[in-house]
Amino acid sequence: MLHFLLVDDEPGHVLGFTGLLGKLRPNDRISSARNGEEALHLCAHQSFDLIFTDIQMPQMNGLELMEKLDPLVRSKVVVLSGYDFFEYAQKALTFGAFGYLLKPVDVGKLQEVFRRAEQTSERERGERRRQQELAARISRMEPAYSERLLQAWVEGTLSPERLSELAAILPFTGAGAAVCARRKTPFSHEEVQQVQARLRSYGDSLCFLLGHGDEELVCLLGGGIDAASAGRIFAEMAQQPAFESLVAGIGTRRDSLLLEAHLSLSEARLALAEHFYHEDQIVFYFTSCGLDREALPVLTTAEESQLKEAIRSGDEAAATESLASIFREWRHRPYPLPRRVRDKCRLLLTKAIEDHELLREGSQHDDWLREIEAFTEHATVLSTLASAAHDVLRRAVHSVREWKDNRRHQLVHRCLAYIDEHYAYDISLESAAERFGLSPGYFSQYFKNKLHINFTAYLNQVRLTKAKVMLEREDLRVYQIAQSVGYQDAKYFNRVFKREVGMTPEEYRKTIRLLERKRG
Repeated sequence: MLHFLLVDDEPGHVLGFTGLLGKLRPNDRISSARNGEEALHLCAHQSFDLIFTDIQMPQMNGLELMEKLDPLVRSKVVVLSGYDFFEYAQKALTFGAFGYLLKPVDVGKLQEVFRRAEQTSERERGERRRQQELAARISRMEPAYSERLLQAWVEGTLSPERLSELAAILPFTGAGAAVCARRKTPFSHEEVQQVQARLRSYGDSLCFLLGHGDEELVCLLGGGIDAASAGRIFAEMAQQPAFESLVAGIGTRRDSLLLEAHLSLSEARLALAEHFYHEDQIVFYFTSCGLDREALPVLTTAEESQLKEAIRSGDEAAATESLASIFREWRHRPYPLPRRVRDKCRLLLTKAIEDHELLREGSQHDDWLREIEAFTEHATVLSTLASAAHDVLRRAVHSVREWKDNRRHQLVHRCLAYIDEHYAYDISLESAAERFGLSPGYFSQYFKNKLHINFTAYLNQVRLTKAKVMLEREDLRVYQIAQSVGYQDAKYFNRVFKREVGMTPEEYRKTIRLLERKRG
């Protein structure tokens, strides 16, 4: 039984020709379309053994329809026309038409068309059965060999001798396109069959796995499946829980898949790589691909310097904004290949770690580098790469800031110890600052911020505390005590002591000893 499609905008012609076909071929199926656009849509979703089309039709005429059809489908078109013009027949035959009939149709010539169509259909069915049997036999007997053959083919490394061998195995030949599909988990062979079954509802297809981990699904689309239809299928399947995280790239249609499958697959893989930048998108078409194989991720010296300075100063906000700005630049079209962005990110962070003496020489140095190597190698989308980079950066800045805080804290204790050891000598703010390698201005501000008292006032407190102890326990003269605690001028010592304590040194001594006798 054959399936015919009649394309004509005249209802009377449709009824008349349908009636004729019904009488001549009562067991065959007949479908109809009112113009070329409607016919093109039907051909995209089902196959026909013969397509009878008028030439003069609105929206899309018969010759325009032939031009848009797949070459395999085009070869089944029989042109019907009331115009006995050689140019129509010539153009139709140039497109590969199955035949050309004038209206009113000669029954004898129409019967001849049927006879040829049956022969062609039988040959195609026989060839398809033969190819399927061959493919099944090789799959059963030598699966490893079959996989190597298919992999070499789509990678473009198959020898001419093996190419003819492959042609006998494939379920279809002719024009087509390649699809590369991936997801986070490997595909099972049952899932591959599900995908192929969906695609084959539209037309010829062949799906198989590549890679030792079954992480890449390659689908070859034959006649009847255009890129848009395939894209809809993969988008629908990605909504199913079993195919969660599924993404697909679709290459351009090639005139000969047998010879150019590797080119279309290379395009599909490049298109799919754009998922790195658009992780919410499921289907990527090479025809609208934003990646450029030659593009490089931009990183100016100024941007790199800003990031290093932010790390060195322990400024987390500045470091985070600097890195965010770099990633924003990397999101601009044309996009560099993902591996180049990952490599650039690895280089940027590694240099940032190596350029800081604390991070370079610290105990975490090797851990930093191993972590950077790991996430830049395995990040599948830009947002994951950016998030991991920010996390490492924040922890690195925290380490620097913590180190600086500890160092400052240690500096305070060293300053206090220095004063405690040298209060009896002629020390000053300037000499203390010089002792610790700081400028007087910075040292004064730092000291006051940490202890909430200026250097001179603190030094006086230490000296007066020491003087009180000596006044309480020793019988030295006041001027001797003043010299012992660092005051060379006894009168100045008396003034400072009275201002801070409320009485002179001698009065303080008498008061303390009087209290001790009363307690005694």
